[in-house]
Amino acid sequence: MISSRKSNISGWRGRPWTFSWSGLAVGPAAWAIDTQLNYALVDWSCSRGWNLTPAIAAVLAIISLAAATSSLIAWRRYEGPGIPIPEQHGHPRHLLSGIGVAAGVLFAFVILLQGLAGLLLEPCLR
Repeated sequence: MISSRKSNISGWRGRPWTFSWSGLAVGPAAWAIDTQLNYALVDWSCSRGWNLTPAIAAVLAIISLAAATSSLIAWRRYEGPGIPIPEQHGHPRHLLSGIGVAAGVLFAFVILLQGLAGLLLEPCLR
């Protein structure tokens, strides 16, 4: 029974949208990019009067949520109907997937809050 499950799991390998660590890596990276772009574009936004912060935040929050979704798919992949799957080579993939989902959602929320601040403040006030 475990051998058939093992072959089922190995059938998912090679699909790039199901990484268990994607939410954990992409979420903080998207937040860092959002923060750096907000600081870098202050002079440009102030001189032109365009506030790009909400648009940038929306795009990066969607990217962070997509990474969290990828971790969620990986989490559901490692979840079985009653038979636990042994960890492969000592890597706790189920735990990593759960942390990836939580981190992706958390950082998407943080990015959206930064975008909301961009809606409330004018570009020259930042």
